[in-house]
Amino acid sequence: MAPLSLPLRPAIVPWSMLMIGLLVLLQHMHDDANVLADPILAPELKYCHLPLNLPDGEAPFDCCAPNWDKPALDFQLNESAPSNLRVRLPAHALDADYAAKLDKAYGLMKALPSDDPRSFMQQANIHCAYCSSTYQMGNSSTPLQVHASWLFFSFHRWYVYFHERILASLLGDDSFALPFWNYDHPDGMTIPDAYMSYPNLTDVYREPSHLPPAPVMLDYYYMNESIRTADEQVAANLATIYRMVVTGATTQYSFFGQPYRRDDSPEPGYGTLETMPHNSVHGWTGDQQQVGKKDMGTLYAAGRDPVFYAHHASLDRLWEMWKSLGNEDIDDSDYLNSEFVFYNENAELVKVKVRDSLDTVKLGYVYADVENVWMNVTTGRLSDGVASLSGSERVCVMGEEMVEPCSIVLRREKEAALAAEEMLVIQGIEGVLDSPAHFEAFLNFPHASLSTMINCTEYAGRFSTLAQMILTNMTGNYLNTSVQFAIGSNVRELGLNEEEFIIVTLVPRVEDPYSPIAITSMKLQYETQGVSRDWRELRLAHRVRSEKTRHE
Repeated sequence: MAPLSLPLRPAIVPWSMLMIGLLVLLQHMHDDANVLADPILAPELKYCHLPLNLPDGEAPFDCCAPNWDKPALDFQLNESAPSNLRVRLPAHALDADYAAKLDKAYGLMKALPSDDPRSFMQQANIHCAYCSSTYQMGNSSTPLQVHASWLFFSFHRWYVYFHERILASLLGDDSFALPFWNYDHPDGMTIPDAYMSYPNLTDVYREPSHLPPAPVMLDYYYMNESIRTADEQVAANLATIYRMVVTGATTQYSFFGQPYRRDDSPEPGYGTLETMPHNSVHGWTGDQQQVGKKDMGTLYAAGRDPVFYAHHASLDRLWEMWKSLGNEDIDDSDYLNSEFVFYNENAELVKVKVRDSLDTVKLGYVYADVENVWMNVTTGRLSDGVASLSGSERVCVMGEEMVEPCSIVLRREKEAALAAEEMLVIQGIEGVLDSPAHFEAFLNFPHASLSTMINCTEYAGRFSTLAQMILTNMTGNYLNTSVQFAIGSNVRELGLNEEEFIIVTLVPRVEDPYSPIAITSMKLQYETQGVSRDWRELRLAHRVRSEKTRHE
């Protein structure tokens, strides 16, 4: 911005000149904001490279999209709702005709030439390319990774959108819509029958012990079946969704993940749903005996299983459910103007922005209205009163690998908690990328262990990663990320509002195939930005009650 000239002595300036000066100043500020803006721009396909550091036993492959030798087309959003909206149905409830149509669509996609960007393998490669650092950010040499950041939801919405439009075009049926895996309902908690019964919807690399009638484990951590009955798993699944969508996701960044701008290091931080059920369903579905637990269990191969797209349609629906609770999308311009490119149903390369992905109606589809039984979940309490450390518990040491449960005492800001959402923030989570990493966080329960069920009031949340068997961040085989959990509801339900300290216990998994991780920082912070309208009203009412009680 050009420097402003100030008068040497007081002067009487006409009102009109003041207004002109103000407008000029505002324009300068706007220009400066644009200069400082750092959205992630769409990758250029010509700079794509082969996946690096393939694991032993994996044959070399190329997941770069076919090149497009002209500028990508700009996506044209329909600002008015289409007259005939496509309806995405729960996969377990598909009738035979719809299942057969879905199978036919995938048969047509799989029959396309392998170099056609609409072919099934090229569609599967999209996930590999965007999730394995084979692309770099536009106008930058920094590798692009769409996981573990605020790009997660929008990228996958666009991905599934174009995948769906290609299938519809191949069928010649513009009303066609993909189903969603309704694993947040007890009736949909197995791999859907259509994806087991129809040849073009199956995948040979699924874990045999997890095929129907086995219920999905939305809190899965590699072969944990032996500690649960089927009914206990259903209860844990419902509690998982309730925690990840409602009580643990009261702020925008806790739900979406952390900001990710041009030239930032990859994977700055996970949102709630990306850890569970996203990572857990991927890990649960993939064949545990294959390299990387592929197909679904590893990022570069996940798109090769047709159920991947039903899985991500389910996550897309849960984004809509989260907004229906009074939450709002992030309005940061860097977020809204971040870009991706995809091939459309006409095999044309299209550039899209996050801002155009926020309204499914404008994209031409909605979800069938199904019962959200997890909205009625109640959790039991394990602790008795306010917990304290006896001296026998292991204390978490920042920077040291966690090999068994450990606890730490954090100081609270009681006054701040009355007006803001209380967040447990864990930063500097460090480990290796080629093994899964995992820990659970509990409040006021230092006796938490690997056998502690998560459907309890003390449960704060989970950090988990999928094994990334190929180099995904170009900085080596190293994990360095963060996670945060909204804990205000836990604190209230545990009766800890007036406490100055709170005990946080982390329960890591370190047995095979896990690798231990370390953390460098754990703290409480208090957020007012990006919280839901419903949450603000609840906190205001609570503050009024607290003030009234204090003065009685």
